[in-house]
Amino acid sequence: MPTVTTDEKETEIDYLLAFALFLEEAERSPVTIKNYLCDLNYFGKWFEQKTDIKLSPEQITPTDLRNYKHYLSEVLLLKPKTVNRKLSSLKSFLNWASTEELIPEHRTPRMPQPIKEEKMGPQWLDRNEQHALVRTVEQSKNQRDITIIQLLLNTGLRVSELCSLMWSDIKLTPRKGRLIVRSGKGGKRREIPLNKDARKVLSDLGYSNHKGQRSAIFIGQRGPMTPRGVESMFRKYVAHTELDEVTPHKLRHTFCKNLIEAGVSLEKVAMLAGHENLETTRLYCSPGDHDLEAAVDLIGGFE
Repeated sequence: MPTVTTDEKETEIDYLLAFALFLEEAERSPVTIKNYLCDLNYFGKWFEQKTDIKLSPEQITPTDLRNYKHYLSEVLLLKPKTVNRKLSSLKSFLNWASTEELIPEHRTPRMPQPIKEEKMGPQWLDRNEQHALVRTVEQSKNQRDITIIQLLLNTGLRVSELCSLMWSDIKLTPRKGRLIVRSGKGGKRREIPLNKDARKVLSDLGYSNHKGQRSAIFIGQRGPMTPRGVESMFRKYVAHTELDEVTPHKLRHTFCKNLIEAGVSLEKVAMLAGHENLETTRLYCSPGDHDLEAAVDLIGGFE
């Protein structure tokens, strides 16, 4: 329960800090907590500008929520997915406030309906795009960056899992290899077999010299690499290609899509990717942008 003070700014901070503590106790990931708080801070600034009132749960009305949805979608022209995510963060915040009795149960504002949109499958790189990205990184001669790209493409690791890897999590033999994810999403542990490409880049990075060491595999200028550092690395290389936005998570999607196209069963893909729900894996059977482009190209060229 947040401590309400006479200073309105301090009250606002207490609400957000209390909500963040609730999320931590619920074992939400640091990335999830950060996204929630960023969304709430954004709403708080808009709310204060429109009402001249500091953000507090009991002051939020259904009209505020409808106007905020209109502002996001019609003024800022944000994508439906982004608008819906921001509204979902607000809904979680208000549900928490109601549970903590910061809002009387009968006064909890009703959320506006999310924006409906045609659901698309996850975004991935086709084979030509994968080769273009790998070739660009290989031209840099930076073995760390080459290893990161190849590992993401061949293991489907989440970027947070990649950054947490230690040399002791890798087991290599001349013909086999295994990677241990000690704390994946939801704190779950899983093991991923390493194929020839993944084993080679880890060997080239210095596996034999670091074998068994409890030290980070990927090091940046200020210590172990962070997800933000990996994303920055991606932007540097993508800027030298004709590819659209490429993120570490897009390579995770690419890994899953490649497995599906190779005929691997959904159950195996789910285990390798660490999916809790098989329906998540099933998304990779749905058509993506490339599949739809290829479909309409089939009927082109008539004169």
